[in-house]
Amino acid sequence: MWTKQSKETRLRQYDRLMLRSAFVSLFWTAITERKRRFKFTLQELARLVGTNKSAVSRWFRASPPNWTIDTIADIAGALNLELTIEATDRTTGTKFSASGPVAQSAITSRQVRTETNSIEPPVMVNWSNARRAPETSSRVA
Repeated sequence: MWTKQSKETRLRQYDRLMLRSAFVSLFWTAITERKRRFKFTLQELARLVGTNKSAVSRWFRASPPNWTIDTIADIAGALNLELTIEATDRTTGTKFSASGPVAQSAITSRQVRTETNSIEPPVMVNWSNARRAPETSSRVA
């Protein structure tokens, strides 16, 4: 029986599907590159992940799978990928990593041509006066 879903429910389902699709696309891109360069096969991926080839084939067909974090980590490990997780606040555009807000140095996309047809360097925006949480590490973003 079909029931009417709230807008919030539909948006949540959409966000979940998009995230699943992003992981599938990411892994498929890595697999395709490895197939091209090293004759990598889905059978090899299945062996490295510890499952069978039919399960791996199903992952990349039709609707995106609902992988667990462990499965995502296993696939990334099998493909020798280091995953970097970053989130962007939809309202403010602030980016976050596991260690906190990511320092942003914005560059304007506007480049002005001079009389000699060369391109001037982009204008740098000074973010030093922006309010940020105190940095806890010396890592440069």
